[in-house]
Amino acid sequence: MGWYYQPIGGRSTADKDRFLRGEIEQIADKPAKAGIKVIKSAFVGSTWYAAVQISIPDQTPYTVAYVYLTQMGRDSDFGYKPMDESVGPCEVDCPVGIMKLLTPIEQLPGVGYAADWRARVEAAREQKATLRQHRTRIASGTRIHFATPLRFTDGASYERFVAESLQWRGRTILVFVPIDSEGRWIGGRCRINRRVLATAEIETAEHATPATPTSLEKTAA
Repeated sequence: MGWYYQPIGGRSTADKDRFLRGEIEQIADKPAKAGIKVIKSAFVGSTWYAAVQISIPDQTPYTVAYVYLTQMGRDSDFGYKPMDESVGPCEVDCPVGIMKLLTPIEQLPGVGYAADWRARVEAAREQKATLRQHRTRIASGTRIHFATPLRFTDGASYERFVAESLQWRGRTILVFVPIDSEGRWIGGRCRINRRVLATAEIETAEHATPATPTSLEKTAA
């Protein structure tokens, strides 16, 4: 389906949530049509996720996920692109509280790509959990390596790094210095994408060699 734009009387998250709930529920506001009720909804960034219960006469009610892309239009109208899980949305950050309310796949009257979408949501959640574990384990001085060398924006490739805490624009961040098998620095400080960092193997958590003055130089491609 395409994008729709409407004035909604406000720009807050609550205004947008209220509007989208009404849009879904009024679909069934006609005689002889199924009843539709939004049980739980939430915004993750600009994407709106909802657990929607559908009640068809003489059938057991079931609950499916709806996924709406949203944006503000040029004329300040609220834009939204409606989808449900059966079309297999690309967005996979659906909150756990909503996923737990969904009817099991085998009990849905129409599945489409819902099973694939739910599997991708679960895989994304597991990847984030791995990343959180890595973030708690990787501190200044931690040595890590990658099975495949990382290529950076300057064309260089490295597979081993030591983490270092650095003050950057008023906050403390972790950067990574390329090292050889003996632990010697062989490159300048690098930034590593969180998703890439989740694939790293942790070797040691020794105290890092004091940093030499230098600026952030490159980012993993």
